[in-house]
Amino acid sequence: MANHFRILAVSLLALNLLHARPAAAALSPLSVSAVPPVQFPPSDFSVTGARLSMLYGQHRNVYGVDLGLIGNITEQEFKGIALSGLFNLTRGQTTAIGMQAAGITNINTGKTNIYGLQLALGMNVNRAESSVTGLQMALLGNLSEFTTIRGVQLGIFNQAQDVYGFQIGIVNVAKSLHGLQIGVLNFNRTGLFSVSPILNFGF
Repeated sequence: MANHFRILAVSLLALNLLHARPAAAALSPLSVSAVPPVQFPPSDFSVTGARLSMLYGQHRNVYGVDLGLIGNITEQEFKGIALSGLFNLTRGQTTAIGMQAAGITNINTGKTNIYGLQLALGMNVNRAESSVTGLQMALLGNLSEFTTIRGVQLGIFNQAQDVYGFQIGIVNVAKSLHGLQIGVLNFNRTGLFSVSPILNFGF
């Protein structure tokens, strides 16, 4: 009878330990993915090292190098270098150190800080209060209404909150310009010339 109680007690203790560990155990230095849920580790893990996706991967947080043939989805926080064939999507906070590049689009819905290059053949979309220190470049455009640009914003259509440097495109829109806009139509909402063709400047 005593042995049965010991077995029961040990079993309950093991179950409690298993239920207490997921948050601490949900880390992996490497992720390999075909397409979720065909990936290791599962999507509720955080990756601290490298995520390699044959098609695309999806995880809670990613810290390190993120490489995807099609794209990658991060649910909460991304920090590192991201490179994908089609898209990068971060629903939480993004910090790209060096590069965030995609064949079609980079979409960041939370606070974003880019140090280096944000590049897309289609569009860069930063939806929250953000900053780009370096070069933000997209063929179609940069939709960054709440972003501070410190450097160059380049695309057919460029939108930013504060620009310290250059906007170069067909249409350039800034709330506050401290530098030059070069394009067919240039909008500096708080500047001396709120609309100007070809060239606009602000201090």
